Amino acid sequence: MSGGFRTLRGMRDYLPDDTFKLNYVKGVVRRLFVLFGYGEVITPTVESYSLLEAKAGEEIRHRMYVFDDMGGRRVALRPEMTPSVARFYINHLLSSPKPVRLGYIANCFRYDEPQFGRYREFWQGGFELFGSSDPVADVEILSVAEMLVKCLGFKEYWFKLGHMGVLKGLLSDVGVSDRDQNSLLGLLDKGRLNEALDSLSSLGVSDKCLYVVRELFSLKGGDVERLFKAAEDLLADYPSALSALDNFSMILSLLADDFMGHVSVDFSFARGLEYYTGLIFEYFVSGFKLALGGGGRYDGLISLFGGPSTPAVGFAPGLDRIVLAMEEKNLPFGVSSRRRVLLVPLARSVIPYSLSISNVLRDNGIPVEFEVMDRSLKRSLSYASSHSFSHVIIVGKREYADGVLVLRDLEANVQWICSLEEAIRKLG
Repeated sequence: MSGGFRTLRGMRDYLPDDTFKLNYVKGVVRRLFVLFGYGEVITPTVESYSLLEAKAGEEIRHRMYVFDDMGGRRVALRPEMTPSVARFYINHLLSSPKPVRLGYIANCFRYDEPQFGRYREFWQGGFELFGSSDPVADVEILSVAEMLVKCLGFKEYWFKLGHMGVLKGLLSDVGVSDRDQNSLLGLLDKGRLNEALDSLSSLGVSDKCLYVVRELFSLKGGDVERLFKAAEDLLADYPSALSALDNFSMILSLLADDFMGHVSVDFSFARGLEYYTGLIFEYFVSGFKLALGGGGRYDGLISLFGGPSTPAVGFAPGLDRIVLAMEEKNLPFGVSSRRRVLLVPLARSVIPYSLSISNVLRDNGIPVEFEVMDRSLKRSLSYASSHSFSHVIIVGKREYADGVLVLRDLEANVQWICSLEEAIRKLG
């Protein structure tokens, strides 16, 4: 690109094909809103910085777009949606019957280093369920996530499951402060396992505790029964961690056998957002290294923001990453109509008649583009052939006088002189 302005680093322009693909994925998400009963809401792009930073995690705090507005208020572009939806719930829905199910589709902003699948402006969908602490609510969120993967056409997928309550319960039982817990969990979220263990050792915990944590972090894989038995033995002297493990086990016991075939448990798994309190998960498809989304339970966020104690669970699919994964897998972005018509008037005097034809075709669901460049018929046909039109409708003075049109099928290389009604049937 020479001259003029460029997009800012990490930001993107969406070409028509890019927009079509993104909108297709948004459409699938919105279909699941309806199927599962989630009402779609819209919140502001800009929120109070204090709201967004409260439990964002150190990594995200440093990557927010933060500024003072013209009123001197400290504000930020939303780096993710859960705090905004929690605020929305407190402001508008506290008295609503429980559970409250909310959905959203929104662009978010983080000043990350741009790389494959990571942009500074990105799109999230989301499903948030407020008011139920029952494990069946966690199962519902996992079920929504699995249905989304299936509806998009992915065949080989898997869910990485963990439980923040197990990790936080163990650390609380040995006296590690919330601040130090968040620091440790942030290291785990980045995959820096050895640093997390060294940091824990520096806090002065016992050798037994270090051994339990190290062994717990080694428990991962699909053999769920064996992993939970080993975790139960390790955590026998840590009641808070054991209670969380029971909750984790209950959630898995409610999942269908088919779902369990796609599960990998990881007791060292953590997510960078500090508000998670229970189940956490991310989901992947084979051959694509990045998670397509994730979520979990966050029972303390509503009360942190000034509302009553309210259990909540949710997840956010990453829409940009889903598009990339679908492209890599050559999955179809819906079934697009093969019909695409270029309507060519051959004289100025027939334009009103031709426009009425195009309107009737559109009323019947047939995509029509009108020739507006005053090209000759030959050039119009060449343009149609090179731009994937399936048909061309030609209207000259004779066709106008006889109340007919010429319909040319570019793929079959045949044409008919027919009425508008006949053309609609042929294009149907």
